[in-house]
Amino acid sequence: MKIFKQITSIVMAVAMVATIIAVNPVDASAKVTIKSGKKIALTVGKKTTIKVKQKGAKFTSSNKKIATVTKKGKVTAKRPGACKIVVKVGKSKKSVPVTVTPPNITIDKAKNASDKGIEVMWEKSGNRYITGYYVYYSTNAKSGFKSVKVGNVSRTKIDNLTVGKTYYFKVKAYSKVGKKIYTSAKYSGVVSDKVRKMVWNDEFKGTELDTTKWNNNGATGAGGYGNKELQNYQMRFSEVKDGNLIIKPQFEYNPETKSCVPNRYYSTKIWTKDMYSLKYGKVEFRAKLPKGQGTWAAGWMLGYGKWPMCGEIDVFESTKDETKTTIPQSIHCQRFNGMSTSSGNKYKNAIVKDATSAYHTYGVVWTPDSVTFTLDGKITWTYDPDMYVATGKGVNVPAIWPYNKDFYLIINCAIGGVLGGDVTPKYWTKINEYNTNSGIRQTYQDYMYVDYVRVYQ
Repeated sequence: MKIFKQITSIVMAVAMVATIIAVNPVDASAKVTIKSGKKIALTVGKKTTIKVKQKGAKFTSSNKKIATVTKKGKVTAKRPGACKIVVKVGKSKKSVPVTVTPPNITIDKAKNASDKGIEVMWEKSGNRYITGYYVYYSTNAKSGFKSVKVGNVSRTKIDNLTVGKTYYFKVKAYSKVGKKIYTSAKYSGVVSDKVRKMVWNDEFKGTELDTTKWNNNGATGAGGYGNKELQNYQMRFSEVKDGNLIIKPQFEYNPETKSCVPNRYYSTKIWTKDMYSLKYGKVEFRAKLPKGQGTWAAGWMLGYGKWPMCGEIDVFESTKDETKTTIPQSIHCQRFNGMSTSSGNKYKNAIVKDATSAYHTYGVVWTPDSVTFTLDGKITWTYDPDMYVATGKGVNVPAIWPYNKDFYLIINCAIGGVLGGDVTPKYWTKINEYNTNSGIRQTYQDYMYVDYVRVYQ
């Protein structure tokens, strides 16, 4: 009986195997059925998988330089172009068309570059197969874009635009393969800027300060404005050279007592007060800042009248931060001015890692209802007076919006004070050492470079 049961079990097992083989035959004449990936579009470096209904599929690429494929059907895009992945099951095969496009591009910014031009900048791709870029522009953020074809660069200027209009820009990369052009699958994001006419500027050419544009009449130095500044402003501590205004803050130091000599701090402050004023527009200061401990460099704007009711716009300032990488951009008005009687301050610190070793463009876009700060053309923050009123328009409240009248431009480098901090010889240049009846004196100097100031409206 036991022998009979064993024989029966073996027979049944063999029968089950035979049944499975009968249900799932390997049909050499069956057509390949692709479940997913019938047509593939990939950007360089991306992957996808071709899924086949039948088992035992084999995959080959018609051009491994364009796209490769694994035994399991995983396709990897290698370079722009077109090829085919051949899928074979038994004697049946199918071709899957593959199109590989250049990487998608990240656009950086757009900024007014001339009276009728806007410069567009983007992050250049490291892909070695990119031939160039298409830059698209329109006065409508969603339609009507025209294209400009440029080489393998990271910026271009679009000229002959209409003054007063806002233009929108986006970018795609392209690769030329033979006679065919392949472009990024997606557009970059969209950036914009308004075409403004440059109405005032100083490029600091020559060897003399243009006294038809700047003066320092009444420029308050030590103790001025309650900021505890130490310097005495004099024009002789500045010069125009090599296309720059160079302000040269200076102080004297006693190495024996390791202390600064009182009342021996000097620098320069210039402004356009009573010579040139503006109401609304775009203002840019391109500058490289001093690193000396205790320097307080600034490019700013002030309204006429009593402070803080007159209003103040600080396009950039350096601080007592030892690295000089923290650059506040701020507004001051009756309600917000940092004094104990105000409601705090309104500012944002821009972090500029090479502020003292490289030039950067610090800007402000001032409109009838907002003040927007920029760094190298990128927006850092916006002061919107509507945020500080419960109802109505903030521009109708003088305590928070004194920015509806003329302002003048100021460039200076203070020493010490609220933002300058303690003055030490660290990072200053020693330019002189001499003996006096009271001992040794050392003279230290630092340098603030201003490449240009430009006003657009």
